[in-house]
Amino acid sequence: MLRSFRQVFKSNRMPVAAIFLLVLVSMVIYLVPSGRMDTPDTVVARVYGREITLRDLMEHMSELSQRFGKQANEEALRPYLQSQALRDLMNQKLMEELADRHGIVVTDEEVAIRMRAFLRQYPILTDDKGNLKPMAELKKIFQETGFNPATQERALRADLLRTKLIQQAAVQVPVNAAWVEQENQVRNGKVGFDQAVLAVDPTPVADPGDATLEAFYKAGGDRFLQAPRRVIQVVAVDRAALGQAVQVTDAAVKAAFDARKNDYLELKARHILFKAESDAQVKEATDKALALRAKLVKGEDFAKAAETLSDDPSAKGNGGELGWFHFAQMQKPFSEAAASLKVGEISQPVRTVYGIHLIQLEGRKEKTLDEVKDELRKTLEDDQFAARAQERLEQIRKRANGGDLASAARSFGSQAQLSQPFSNEPDAQSPGLPELSQLAGEAFRLKVGEVSKPQRAGDRYFLFRVQEELPEGVPPFKEVRAKVLAAWKLEEARTQALAKAQAALKGGDLKALGGVLTTQAPGPISALKDLAGIPAIRTALLTTPVGQITPLAWTADGKLWAAKIASRDAAPALTFETRRTLVQDIQTGEAQKLLSAELQFLDQQGRQRAGLRSLWGQFGGVYLNTEALKGQMDR
Repeated sequence: MLRSFRQVFKSNRMPVAAIFLLVLVSMVIYLVPSGRMDTPDTVVARVYGREITLRDLMEHMSELSQRFGKQANEEALRPYLQSQALRDLMNQKLMEELADRHGIVVTDEEVAIRMRAFLRQYPILTDDKGNLKPMAELKKIFQETGFNPATQERALRADLLRTKLIQQAAVQVPVNAAWVEQENQVRNGKVGFDQAVLAVDPTPVADPGDATLEAFYKAGGDRFLQAPRRVIQVVAVDRAALGQAVQVTDAAVKAAFDARKNDYLELKARHILFKAESDAQVKEATDKALALRAKLVKGEDFAKAAETLSDDPSAKGNGGELGWFHFAQMQKPFSEAAASLKVGEISQPVRTVYGIHLIQLEGRKEKTLDEVKDELRKTLEDDQFAARAQERLEQIRKRANGGDLASAARSFGSQAQLSQPFSNEPDAQSPGLPELSQLAGEAFRLKVGEVSKPQRAGDRYFLFRVQEELPEGVPPFKEVRAKVLAAWKLEEARTQALAKAQAALKGGDLKALGGVLTTQAPGPISALKDLAGIPAIRTALLTTPVGQITPLAWTADGKLWAAKIASRDAAPALTFETRRTLVQDIQTGEAQKLLSAELQFLDQQGRQRAGLRSLWGQFGGVYLNTEALKGQMDR
């Protein structure tokens, strides 16, 4: 057979060569990024062969945006939304990969059962017997309310997957009797104590000079290793730079108030609801509402009618009372009808997505122009400032055309300045740029040489260009002397404080330690959130005899801690049920830690083989399409 294949190969060299060439060209075309426009099906990330499309990312960003609600500066929030949405989606794909490796499957039926239970929580989706309405009716309600069942199904599937992974890992966690007994004491035993907490102040420690500091620096190893740092060229625009351009006239304030009167209107009302969806149901409900309104106008009690006739479950017990609400809180037809009423009046039938309403207005509060003009003027000035600042920075951006910002900024009356090198860390700082923490993420997302879009940080708008990146490394001593000195002084202060504290406590008097003295009433160690998570303190509270002082320990915020045990009550003996529950809790807690560690390992391992849309990235790596992600942000 092999001989026959070789013969065929020899006799068909050209066709086979052509096939190989075609395959090679196809691979190159596939692996090299193209210049085509991104579509919703563009792959923005691939996690062990599982694709995340631009559509997936945009949908999840929209979900996150809805959770945050209306924000004052949604454009500034956009980079965070993209980062969080991408992280969530990638974590889900990593979870799916881990589930495959552990042989865990979530069936469609399991998801369907969870989905039905979820939907049955909402009365609008069920009939009088508590069963879900027909699918045709559900789809109509989903469209009217904007609910996306596919999104909820994905969330339920992810939750099931995570639960199964934790359950599988939990049963493999070995828990012995000593561990269970200790956890029982932590949760159910009680300990009372006096404690002393001593802050360590490195300020009085003198500068030892370069020789000592350099020796400390060299012995520090990676302590002073700096992550990659970047330098940005920054153009900032504040209100003063725009002068008269952000001032708002009294006439503009009056016009804005007239256009936004409903924003300053509060109403108090009761309502009676007749549920209706189809046209026939709407007609029937409207007839009922008209007949009832005739009785109410003649004096029948509105609250009693709501109690007995309203299809709104919340009306039972409160007579249909809605309390005070702003115009925008209700559906527009409802608010418009309520706003048109005089106090005590009853509306004609009003239709919303829920059905037909009768509304009785009970109160109205309206703010006058004088009451809101200062607030409104500030809002208008903020809007004016945002528009003018972004306009100027966009003009500078276009004039620079991807190059140096200095000359372009000067032509519009602004200045460009270079920042000091900074890292992408929460505490990153740069002299003269207090808003750096809000800009650093975007500065590290862009490539060197790229220019940002105008964005707000603090009270200013910024445009910046990534000037250069300094690689990871230990910087020269002179460059970080201040940081080395601060670390040396803190370590010296801690050493001195510990020695003094040990000497002070030899006499058995906790007060000799100084610091802040407090008394902790008897209670479980698990309730001491700040202390229970520190192994040394947890052990000290568990093992130190009554009347004795615990060993010295360091708190999470770097303070010296000691306590004198005043009382101790042992935890109740465990029964079979309480022991089983405690074992399950311990196993679940440890399983969650294991799951987080496995996911982190998968992520790190995959990123080592990301490549440029590499073949490995199709199946065994983590690939990010940075061009598509940047393009999505630039829209």
